[in-house]
Parts: sequence; C-alpha cells; structure tokens
Amino acid sequence: MLGILELSTEVTFWALTFLTFVATLWFWQQLAKRSLLRLLSRIGLLLLIQVLALTSIGLTINRSNDFFASWGDLVGAKNDLSKVAINPESLSTITSNDLKEAKVTKGGSLIFKKIITGAKSEVSDYVYLVTSPALSKQLESAPSPSLGNNYQVIEFLPGFPGLPQTWIGAMDGIGEIERGEKAGKIRPTLSVIPSINVVRGTDTECLDIPGLAYVETWLTVDMKTFVKTFMGIDDRRWSTFGYSTGGWCAAMLGIRHQDQYKSAVSIAGYFEPSFSSGIIKPERKILRDKYDLAKITASQTNDFKLMAIYSRRDEYSYISINKYLKKINGALSVKLVMMPNAGHNTKSWKPFVSTGLDWLASSEVDKTATAKK
Repeated sequence: MLGILELSTEVTFWALTFLTFVATLWFWQQLAKRSLLRLLSRIGLLLLIQVLALTSIGLTINRSNDFFASWGDLVGAKNDLSKVAINPESLSTITSNDLKEAKVTKGGSLIFKKIITGAKSEVSDYVYLVTSPALSKQLESAPSPSLGNNYQVIEFLPGFPGLPQTWIGAMDGIGEIERGEKAGKIRPTLSVIPSINVVRGTDTECLDIPGLAYVETWLTVDMKTFVKTFMGIDDRRWSTFGYSTGGWCAAMLGIRHQDQYKSAVSIAGYFEPSFSSGIIKPERKILRDKYDLAKITASQTNDFKLMAIYSRRDEYSYISINKYLKKINGALSVKLVMMPNAGHNTKSWKPFVSTGLDWLASSEVDKTATAKK
C-alpha cells in the first residue's frame, strides 16, 4: 500500500497536491479575514502545497530512476534480510517450481529473485537472475532445467543510491538483451544483478571494508558460488556492466579478478575510490592503496578488456578516466566512447546500454587507450 515505487502512490500525491491547491484558492477569500487562526491556516496551506508538490516530484524522479525501493530505504532504515536469506551453499539447482515462480517479461525473459547470505562475505541482500528468451526456452524444454552450453554471463551493477531492478526498469538492460538476441547480435545471456548498496546509508563502492561489509567478496566469490549452485553454470569468465558507482565497481572487479571476468563496461564511472563520509581517514589510506587500479593495471599482464563510456559534461568521470589512462600507459585494452552533452543521469546513459552490450558481443576490440582532450 502506497509503496514508494508504485504508480498509484505517485498519482495519489499529485492528486492531493492539485486538490489542496484548488481548495486553497476556493477558500482563500474566507481565510483572508484578519485573525491569527486564519493567518496560520493560510501559512499552513501554502506549506502543505509545497510539501506535497516536492514529495510528488521526488516520487516521480524516484520511479524514473529506481533510486530507493521503499520509504525505509529513503530514510536509511534498511531491513535486516539475514532472517529470511538463504545460504547459497544450501540451495539446490534450479527446479521446475523455480520456473513457475519466476516472473516472465514481455520479451520472454525469466526473472528469478532471491535473498541470499554470502558464505564468505556474510552479506544478506537481493539478487536477480534473468535468463534471456533463448535460455528461458532452454530451461523449460529440457528434461530437467538446464542452461545448456551456449550462453554468456553478465553481472550488472547499479549506482548509489540505486537498486538492482534499475537494470530491468529505468536502464532497460534486459529489454536491450532481448532485442539484441532476437536480432542475432547478442548471445543467449544470463544476467546476474546483485544489490551493491548493502549497508544502510553508506556508499561502500563495492569495497571490502573491515568492520563494515565485504562487498567485493559478496559480488565476486559469493555471486559465483550462488550462480553456479542455482543455475549450474560452468567456470567460464563473466563480464561486468555498471553505471556511475556501478561503473567504478565494474572496472574494479574486472581488473582485480581477471580469473573470473574477461571484460567490463563502465558508463559514467570513475577509476579510484571517492569514499563515503562514513569511512575514517586511516581506513581510506589503506583502501586507497589496496584499490589503486592504475597501479594494479600497470603492474600486471592484463587478459582483460574495458569499455569506458563517458562525457565531458560529467566532469568527475571525465577527469578520472583520463587520469587513469595516463597512468596505465597502454597496459590495458580500453575502448572509449564519448557521450555528447550527457549529464549524470539514467536518461543520458540508457541509449548507450546497447552500445556496451554490442561491444561485449563483438570479438573485435578497439586498442585505443588514450582519450581526446
């Protein structure tokens, strides 16, 4: 009832805003008489209109971008999911009952939603697994549910604030995969979409932070264990795809875990941790050294490819990518795509989701590793 992402909630608040505005105009003459009570009534109505209007605008923005899943998320009151989470190691491989419970998209993909506790990280949160139409048919047609051998795995990462379902909704990543698969441009795809904002009110930037949360471990070791156990996949390497903070996460996870990932797409991402206000200075120094992507990249043989999609208008991302490229001096294969006049929002990024997916599907990667200044 009145969920923060429901259309009915947005419509209700806009209706209340309009009705309050009309009522204020209707009764204004009566409230205009000199009296302290009427004065306070006028002030109260004007404030109420503003509060309702701002709330309505906020709800509209949130529904368009999938920033917060609930009113509790909005105020930083994250639910304790450990009580209902499943340990991935105790899961059985996907069953026909799982198929019945899965949500079917208009394009024919199947969406599986699970709450798990990472065996290594001990993080408890949501994970979405989405099988593209071809894989969904494979699962449903086999004697027992199986993905077969012809598929790719992409781990999608949202921003902060942000939700896993942004890749299904506002960014339309699943829709792009469906269209690309139908056109023969994209292989059957298993999409892994985990929560990355697992600590109440804190942007962990997908880092392993002692005493706070081991998010990097959650996204790598725990996700692989979960997907292998539930979907029965093999040890093939994955790709990562993220935007904003998720863009940093996609690059960081791929560069640091090349045994698990072969490529990454970063939209409006950055290339060194920026740190949340909740992380103290001594921790920042240790983490900055540990997650120095330029130093890591330059010091190793990289069997990994990266696409960075960015914009000059998005100054932080623009400066960060060029700083990183200068430091690595061609040590990594990087494909650069400039977004013309793009701001830092999902509306600007959504048209480039297909660009990233097409690049991941392509065997040819541009060796360009320097940006035009």
